[in-house]
Amino acid sequence: MHKLNIYTKSKTLIINELNKHADLNFLDDKSVSTIIPDIYFHSGKIDKSLIPTITKSKKVIVNSKSAKDEIVKKIEVDENKVHVIYPAIKKLDINIKEARKEFCEELEISKKTRIIFFTARTLKTNGVKELFDILLSLSNDNYKLIIASDKEQITTLKFQIAKYNLDDKIIFYEDFKNMDLLYAVSDIFVLPTYVKNFSLSILKAMSLKTAVFVSSTNSARELVDIFATMESPSDPNTSFKIDALLSEKDDLKLIKKSNQKIAKDFYIEKQIQRLLSILNIT
Repeated sequence: MHKLNIYTKSKTLIINELNKHADLNFLDDKSVSTIIPDIYFHSGKIDKSLIPTITKSKKVIVNSKSAKDEIVKKIEVDENKVHVIYPAIKKLDINIKEARKEFCEELEISKKTRIIFFTARTLKTNGVKELFDILLSLSNDNYKLIIASDKEQITTLKFQIAKYNLDDKIIFYEDFKNMDLLYAVSDIFVLPTYVKNFSLSILKAMSLKTAVFVSSTNSARELVDIFATMESPSDPNTSFKIDALLSEKDDLKLIKKSNQKIAKDFYIEKQIQRLLSILNIT
């Protein structure tokens, strides 16, 4: 039986699961120069060196519609051979209500206080300054902001935030290991990012019953509605939307519940089945 030749430069949850299938052969960078892949998983920018791989592969898998559109526009390939499989997430067994209660008690935060969450590997390019500007425009100040990143990012940020006068509002987490907990205890996740590549943090937040806002520059916007989409990282309407959620408990609750329902469709089990169907593997 012929094994399908797979080529990818990314190490994702989906790729890790595919590695378990005996009828797939993963090519390395050296062998892909002599063997044409049956399936090529593309992510990131379209490098000139990858164009032959994209054009010759029988099928190309991307993680967003915008990535597919970019390939079809820039390279003369049949759009029918480019397939979209959004990133996958694991189902997490977290008692959100209990986690929130313990978290607020530990930090001595009122259970009525809304928690806004922001995390990224690079805080600047993902819009931390824009987030501060949004928060300064809020009318409702019944919130705490959690910012989580590595020590270097947080240390740099602390030197820059004095002018915003938000010291009493921010809780910093450096190199925090249990990131799932922070998603679970939060009410609103805001990502005013300039980064185009799909942000998995949006899906994670949604899966743990959190309202989200993401800039239209990011591919994750494809999974959210207009209300959750920021026209730009500095979209002035975002502060009005967040104000509304801080004030309207029922609306916030409805959005959180809806987001979790949407995210369930991207659990790894479902995404693998979709992918295997595209690969014609049962």
